[in-house]
Amino acid sequence: MLKRDPKINSSLEQLISSIKNSKIYRNYEEASREVSKEPGLQERIDEYRRNNFLIQQNNEGEELLQKLEEFELETAAFRYEPLVDKFLCAERDFVRLKQDIDNKMLSELEFAVPAGF
Repeated sequence: MLKRDPKINSSLEQLISSIKNSKIYRNYEEASREVSKEPGLQERIDEYRRNNFLIQQNNEGEELLQKLEEFELETAAFRYEPLVDKFLCAERDFVRLKQDIDNKMLSELEFAVPAGF
């Protein structure tokens, strides 16, 4: 689809370039490179992220808060490792940037979604 509209494709390329040149993305890339140099660290981070995701998807209300508190206590030492913290903070910032971009586009463009979706 993008190939059919050179103006949109060009604008998208500019947006991608801006994101890649942003401090947020550069911090994320740097943290990712540092993590990849430590054997097994990416796998440990992925397991942490997977477990955090599962807790959030499978619980709600007070149970969610309790499970998250337990998870935070269990993983506190891991989170305090400087490289782990650096990566997770950089990833969080990058994800928020992407969400902000997505939300801005959705708020500016009319797109009707049927109820229940």
